[in-house]
Amino acid sequence: MATTLPFHADHIGSLIRPEYIGEAQEKADAGKISQDELRDTQKNAISDIVKKQQDHGVRALCSGEFDRKYYFSGFFEKLEGFKEVSPVPWDLARLSAAPIAALKKAGKQYPMAAICEGKIQYKESPYLDNWKMLRECVPKKQWKECKFTMPPPCYFHLRLAKGKCYNTEIYKNDEEFFDDLSAAYRQEIKTLHGEGLRNLQIDDPTLAYFCSDDMLSGLRDDGEDTDKMFDAYLKAHNDCIADRPADMHVGLHICRGNFSKSMHFSEGSYEQIAERFFKTLNYDTFYLEYDNLRSGGFEPLRFLPKHKNVVLGVVTTKDPQLEDKELIKSRVLQAAEIIAKGQGRSVKEAMETIGISPQCGFASVAIGADGMTEEKMFAKLQLVKDVANELWPDRP
Repeated sequence: MATTLPFHADHIGSLIRPEYIGEAQEKADAGKISQDELRDTQKNAISDIVKKQQDHGVRALCSGEFDRKYYFSGFFEKLEGFKEVSPVPWDLARLSAAPIAALKKAGKQYPMAAICEGKIQYKESPYLDNWKMLRECVPKKQWKECKFTMPPPCYFHLRLAKGKCYNTEIYKNDEEFFDDLSAAYRQEIKTLHGEGLRNLQIDDPTLAYFCSDDMLSGLRDDGEDTDKMFDAYLKAHNDCIADRPADMHVGLHICRGNFSKSMHFSEGSYEQIAERFFKTLNYDTFYLEYDNLRSGGFEPLRFLPKHKNVVLGVVTTKDPQLEDKELIKSRVLQAAEIIAKGQGRSVKEAMETIGISPQCGFASVAIGADGMTEEKMFAKLQLVKDVANELWPDRP
């Protein structure tokens, strides 16, 4: 069934963080302050950034991901059966995976991983307290305007060396592992929905890495069947969001990496994954990176089904300079023409299923791009709003 796009002007979730959050995190890691004191700091920062989003008319309302150290942290390591490893030793990492290869080349270590050492069990919600920190900043009638983000099921499976992601005495194969993991996701989604969440976004750069010929070649050299692997990841995604409540919007954001100071991990058009990606995944909305040439053209959008939405990330978080408004509008219309032709309907109809946003978060791992300030970040978000007001004046 078709699902209405929440907002034609949106953003991905992470926002420029005040320095005091990082300082509090470091103190907590060193045992100099308690986890409760860290939480109080995060809560105050979230309250402040939500008010700023409201003052600027920004939607969706997000915590800025101030509630976690990295965009991918806080879920796996709180499930029964997982153990956090930080930093990740090279012998545990899959060197052919795009993010691992890029970090090793740059002389950096991957910061954190969660390794499955036992049977996965959902005993308590990993993210409920995080969601409550966001929802408590707004009146109940505005909860539906909030968006909460989660990492994908395949996140560590790609980044950890073959055979290192889970205990093979507990799980005999990937299918068994993903079955239990996706069950935990379904329970978490049910919990968050029961507490008022209506807009969930899964952030997964993993899938976009399959656009990279370099990574695919490396994985094949390691003995992986990359088509089988990609299909397993798609199935895991669908299993995670199966049985979700009818009134919950669930989106998927993919990009090619936006690490510390906007370091990216791969390049390549969506073309080689587009048909399977769009036609297989059961998400309501796809949030796609489209801010530069490394993302390729809009042609892969011809595979977007009629009942799906797409949010085009045509404004970059990697450079504080503002994009040209007219160029953004022309690019959106170009994408709409491709979608309309692929779906056999009018551009006007296609436009109702399109939104725009920055291509990624502003600080996915706490550190934003060089030169990006909070003021410049809100200028970017205002640009997104202004363009949306012109393209969709009746419902930006």
